[in-house]
Amino acid sequence: MIGLVFPPLVESNFGSFYPSTAVLAGFLEQRGLTTFQLDLNEEFAEFLLLPAELAPIAEGRVPGAPYESYAASAARWALREPGRLITDEGVHLFGAGRHTGRIVEALAVPFRIDPDATTLRRPAVEAVADGIFGRFYERWAATATLPEETRLIGISVPMGPQLVPALLLAVRLKALRPDVRLVLGGPALSLMSLPELETLLTDHPEIDAVVRFDGEFPLLSLARQAESGRWEPERTPGVSCRTLDGVRTTDPAPGPNLNSLPLPLFPADAMARLSDPVLGVTQARGCYWGKCDYCDFVELYDGSPAFRGRRPDSFVDELEHLVRAHGTRRFSFVTESIPPAFARRMCALLLERRLDITWSSFVMVDRRFDRELLELMASAGCEFLVVGMETTVTRVLELVHKSADREENLRFLADAHAAGVHLVVNLIPDLPSTTYEEAMQALQDVQELEHCLQSVSVFPFEATRSSRVGQEPEAFGLVVTAPQEGAWQSQYALNHLPNTDPAMTPEQRAEVHRRYFAFADRVNGTADADGPGTPAPGPDDGVRIPVEDLDVYPDGERLRCVNLRTKERVTLPPAARVRLARVLDGRTFTPRELAAEHGERVAGTLVANLYRSGLLAGASGE
Repeated sequence: MIGLVFPPLVESNFGSFYPSTAVLAGFLEQRGLTTFQLDLNEEFAEFLLLPAELAPIAEGRVPGAPYESYAASAARWALREPGRLITDEGVHLFGAGRHTGRIVEALAVPFRIDPDATTLRRPAVEAVADGIFGRFYERWAATATLPEETRLIGISVPMGPQLVPALLLAVRLKALRPDVRLVLGGPALSLMSLPELETLLTDHPEIDAVVRFDGEFPLLSLARQAESGRWEPERTPGVSCRTLDGVRTTDPAPGPNLNSLPLPLFPADAMARLSDPVLGVTQARGCYWGKCDYCDFVELYDGSPAFRGRRPDSFVDELEHLVRAHGTRRFSFVTESIPPAFARRMCALLLERRLDITWSSFVMVDRRFDRELLELMASAGCEFLVVGMETTVTRVLELVHKSADREENLRFLADAHAAGVHLVVNLIPDLPSTTYEEAMQALQDVQELEHCLQSVSVFPFEATRSSRVGQEPEAFGLVVTAPQEGAWQSQYALNHLPNTDPAMTPEQRAEVHRRYFAFADRVNGTADADGPGTPAPGPDDGVRIPVEDLDVYPDGERLRCVNLRTKERVTLPPAARVRLARVLDGRTFTPRELAAEHGERVAGTLVANLYRSGLLAGASGE
């Protein structure tokens, strides 16, 4: 029997089931092997919500989460409102698109470990064993029962912050079952250099092998070896392992044809505890464009073609199967960028089969996504598209070999909005060689189309060693520097290339980042509210302060209010705190009643300020 485990920490996947183990399980079971799956990332979310784990965060005793932080507010709210996160039956009420999902994500962020060459060494890993991951694994191991016939466990590590927890898990698993072979795989391992892999395998003897790039065929070979008792991982393409002569790495062979893969096997017990999961469905491996010089995802499939896509008919067949098998109707397409021709045919099939689902996907600005196709996508259930637009500076876009220029980017935003497609736009304000003036002009471009955006994510530029920018930094105007301290956007410091870009001064770059993040906060704050601006209340309208969504705490004579839905922060000065004391428990009142107590001018100011700050709800809570 083969175990497949997804370890913490991927906070963005709380409330859903990451597809990597489900895809591998379907592949192995089709070939006669029995599997089981463990989603320890979701179990870690449950662990985070235990009162004993929430209390230190709520009290501001966790590094990176001071008392006044959103994470601390989230913990205080979670202690007060546990039933809004997990039902008495154990069903998780948090996940993608919910404000409760953002709350649980915030609780996890202080515990992310961004792996670099130091944090992956044995002493550093052992040093964090007494922390939250060690406590989690100790609690899990106390009740875990691995099937006696288990011969191999594969640990899937797509994200950098999973690496240290995965190594701690390996120690725990070997202590439980010394006879079981442990294999690590996933993009976080594939992006490591061979010397780094050698160090990892030498430092962590619990790991019997590492699979790089496509995992299906190597894992099948290793599983059959483990079950037969013949362990020769060095003979398997795409595998790194220890031998008597040191660490050996075998070059990868081509991965599977995606259209030949069987249906993924999502475990029913894990799915039953998710109230409204978003299931990932693989559309492609690699990118159909594959030319962006700052991207390292094109490096993940060595040994295989740079791009392998699915046929639309088999892809829609899988969606239909998942709807029937699990009742879920929300999907995220796993792709670097959905190709326009595929999108057109897939949407036509969804409409033809009357498959009532919603879906999201990464997309690249491409002239073939015209108004007609975008309208088709909206009618076929597209919930939103994540757009790697990055900037509108044509010169810089051409330098890094993006497919679109300024005019095409702005056209895409306007057409998507007109077609009814919601957009989550990714911006990189300081791509290589971008000047301060260019960054400010790009921000102005996007601000003028703010009404077209559902939300915005800002990523200060990071050069990764595995990208072309990282391999040829001088060609992009970058100057390589000594290693630097920092928490990099990729959450994978091991792949970070320390550099400076003389196109901006440090002060200019800081100001650019500040302006872009302020813009994103404004757009996202509007999107996170419960709906478009409701009209200001009239004198006799029943209103209330939605205390069920707030963390309220004193700061001297003032009162701090944090809205857990919108992340809005409001400070009530002493006079307002006194005058609103009677209604701070959430009871209904009218502006006229408040005016009778404090006068029309004072009451009018209080109600107007509460309304502008998002601290007023209708009498029924809307």
